[in-house]
Amino acid sequence: MASYHEFGQRLHLNIIYRGCRKYFVVHIAIALGVVYLLYTIGGALVPRMPFLRIDPDISTLVYFNVNRDASKITWARSTNSRQALQKAVASNVHMIEGDVILQGQGTPHQRLVPVMGLPHEAGSDFPLEDWLDGTKYRNKGIKLDFSSIDVVEIALQRLREFSLQYPVRSPVWIHADVLSGPHGGKVMVDPSRFFRTLKREFPKCTLSLGWTTGTHTDLSQSGYSWDMVMDMYELVKKWRIDDQPIVFEARLSLIRNSVTQLKWLCDNVKNSALNIIHVERDAVLSEDLMYIAYRFPQEGVFFDLNHKPFEKMLAKYRHFSQEKVSHLVSQRDEVMFRHKDWMKMGFYIQKDSLLPSTDSFILTTPIVYIVSKAHYSPSRHVSIQGRVKFLNRNKAGEEPFSTGLNIYTRPTSYANFEHIVGIKCFIGADGDVEVKGSDMPENIPDFRKTARMTPSAVNCFRFRVTDTGDQVIFQVSTVHDCHTLESVIPEHEEPLVLTVDIPPVLAREASPFIVRMEDNKRQAVIDELTVKHKME
Repeated sequence: MASYHEFGQRLHLNIIYRGCRKYFVVHIAIALGVVYLLYTIGGALVPRMPFLRIDPDISTLVYFNVNRDASKITWARSTNSRQALQKAVASNVHMIEGDVILQGQGTPHQRLVPVMGLPHEAGSDFPLEDWLDGTKYRNKGIKLDFSSIDVVEIALQRLREFSLQYPVRSPVWIHADVLSGPHGGKVMVDPSRFFRTLKREFPKCTLSLGWTTGTHTDLSQSGYSWDMVMDMYELVKKWRIDDQPIVFEARLSLIRNSVTQLKWLCDNVKNSALNIIHVERDAVLSEDLMYIAYRFPQEGVFFDLNHKPFEKMLAKYRHFSQEKVSHLVSQRDEVMFRHKDWMKMGFYIQKDSLLPSTDSFILTTPIVYIVSKAHYSPSRHVSIQGRVKFLNRNKAGEEPFSTGLNIYTRPTSYANFEHIVGIKCFIGADGDVEVKGSDMPENIPDFRKTARMTPSAVNCFRFRVTDTGDQVIFQVSTVHDCHTLESVIPEHEEPLVLTVDIPPVLAREASPFIVRMEDNKRQAVIDELTVKHKME
């Protein structure tokens, strides 16, 4: 009986122990859940919870709890005086921006003392340390804007020293224009020195990068070009800075012809977003503001407008922007590249070989290509059409019938990028056009037809391929405007047409379309790529 009694006691204690353990585990889990919830959605509470480690690279959207809508982040710009700073910290804005220069910058009295002001305000005497002190414990994010490389090192040292004394628990943005942009002047912040200093002195931040810009009496043809956004992409990759939040800053007046390029850049740099700034006295159409809101997701674009009518319009129509865009945007939607309809094939481990976006993509090498997911039988009612712009970033020469883009129809074998069996339609960067059989079996007679056209100054072509079963009809036209929003409108020039008879013994089963670069002496920007079905 004693042993039975002892067993009962042990069992009872074991049950109590398990119950207590379960009780504590459940409550600890609940407590951790509450902490996590406060951290992720309660940005305003974060500074009041010192036991949480919050670094200056915290997501701005998470910190301020704006439901992942970047358009709700508000700004105080150019707070370079004590009065402007006091007004900003007392307001309900989320982010406070200030410009940092050296005291007496550009004058004989220049000193290694970082102060707040613009380059033409060399007489400023508001030290950076005082500006930082005025923002501490204010539950505001800060953005420091550098327009000269000379001040970057000493200013970031001061920022680091300040953060060690007063730990920064709110977003910190560090901005510089590191490349030349539309109508832009000389780059005053050397990117190599800037990134090297940033990594050493204050790496945990949101990195804001822009292009130098200017204005012009007619901005209808202006914008951020493909070369400009590719320069930025390569700079980010070179310095391996895409492991931290990155914001690319663009000027609202230069947006109209740049949405596709900037969207491509953000789609290909992880942890990145866009920041649209409006410069006073810039002429801007409200529909261009809506174009950005329409094409970018709500978490993907910030707006620092400092313009009450635009701010009201954005607040009212941010989520209904399609109603307010130009009719040309809607027209572009009808021919826009649908990336979900295509798949990548070829040499997968090759880096940066295919750089896709939601409405365009860049091919940089022949060892990777795209294949339509759907298969099509030869028919005069089905055609593939698109637009290609060739970039010559390495200043390389071209080879006839080799440097350009291939569009394959009726491919029967395409797993090996070196031996795609099918009908190849070729557009050369120098204007060569060709239709021929590619790696055909020996029982298929050779067929080939060529022509030549004069390329435009922008090196852009529009094409259409129709495989009727008996013939391939290849239409190519030069495009003289390939970057403006208006370029979506087809030009009136008659296209060059190659009509090639196809050997009747060639197989006619349903097959995909393939798009591939012929060599690596160019990069091809391809958009408007669609498969069209023409009704009787």
